[in-house]
Amino acid sequence: MAGNPYAIQPKQPAPRRLPTVRIAPDKAAQFRALARQQGLTPTAALAALVAAHADIRQPFGPRARAQHGPDGRRYGAILPDPKVTEEVAKRLVEDARVAGISLGEAMRQLVDRCLEQSR
Repeated sequence: MAGNPYAIQPKQPAPRRLPTVRIAPDKAAQFRALARQQGLTPTAALAALVAAHADIRQPFGPRARAQHGPDGRRYGAILPDPKVTEEVAKRLVEDARVAGISLGEAMRQLVDRCLEQSR
């Protein structure tokens, strides 16, 4: 048997948890359905989406204000808070800062891009 499975391993970098994504309910439902089609949880799908952005680095646009929904809220649904590596998180934070938008808005734009390309 190669190696000792009980050996103490060097500390792995802790993943960084990104904020939950507040989003329109219809988009949340579409993203969850797309994740299911791919055999992923919404959390895993968001983490993969952020990791893909870290490679692509397509600039974000300015903040787009959503219309208020029937319940008076713009973003009535929540997508989970994915964990990504610190390097991936830094790229997302940097790109959001360059665009002058919040991390939540950057995540919404990533979900929008994903939904657009899946059509």
